[in-house]
Amino acid sequence: MRRTIVLTLVALAAAAVWVGRASRPYGRTASADRPAGNADARHDAATTSGTDGWAPGAGPVDVAARPRSLRGTGVDGGLFVDAQGRFVPTRDARRLFDYFLTATGEAPDGVIRARIVREIKRRLPPDAARDARSLLEDYLVYRERVRGVADADDPSDDDLDARLATLVALRREVLGAAAAEAFFADEEADARRLLAQRRIANDPSLPPEERAARIDALVAADEATLPAETRAARATARRATVLRAAEAEIRARGGNDAEVAAARERLVGPEASARLAALDRRRAEWRGRVDAFRAARDRLRVDPALTPDAREAAVARLLAESFTPAERQRVEAVDRLDR
Repeated sequence: MRRTIVLTLVALAAAAVWVGRASRPYGRTASADRPAGNADARHDAATTSGTDGWAPGAGPVDVAARPRSLRGTGVDGGLFVDAQGRFVPTRDARRLFDYFLTATGEAPDGVIRARIVREIKRRLPPDAARDARSLLEDYLVYRERVRGVADADDPSDDDLDARLATLVALRREVLGAAAAEAFFADEEADARRLLAQRRIANDPSLPPEERAARIDALVAADEATLPAETRAARATARRATVLRAAEAEIRARGGNDAEVAAARERLVGPEASARLAALDRRRAEWRGRVDAFRAARDRLRVDPALTPDAREAAVARLLAESFTPAERQRVEAVDRLDR
């Protein structure tokens, strides 16, 4: 669960941002002296170099061309205006920006920006396009500022809470409260819920069954509108996570199979516990067969009475005699992973 939360916060931090204030259209005002029409896109591509190594005078760039990674795909997301023709921030706009920004590293930053500007101008009337372009500029600033928010490995619960708070504050500083809420509310709610689940799962004062019950209660309200089958599947997955953690704790403190079986019965019931015990036996039997085969194979490979070709032939016979064709594929796959 720890790694999952870290990756979730990294994904949230790397996401693109809506920029704006409730009292005025989206942050800074677009520059009035930029050329209009297609020449504007070319101007942007030729003058926005940043630190990407692509400088003015490097030659014409076809901003309409798709980079290799985006060829054969349709532009994701969308741009919308209200009844008065004003640009409206929606999650789809960030998806559109992100679509083009997936080519970062494949094309100079200035070229990617010019492609987004071209798409904005193609879709929106002039006034709305200016607001969308202003949003894009601040969005790119946010992406630069947010780097490093979630770069530490294996953080504590308190550290993850602090990182999320930093991320939320940064969004509101750059975007304004209204725009940040419109764009990131769902993701921030998901992150808070995941962090709450993590705190419960990592609480050593709670027995495993109490952890499972509290996590189920925490997410029940959020899943109330989901189909019953989906809710049941998610509850099963959560209980499996808690069960694995409980088993690991028991083994770590030297607990025996009887304690593991008792924890399983409390968490998933007697029938599921019996199935898990049977699965354990099958896995142990399989590991025993594989270990015996490997030991015999190792002896053959160092047998001085055999030539190299004879050793390989003996190993092949041992493999064929020890396992079915399907089992041999499993053994060979595991061997490849262990190399």
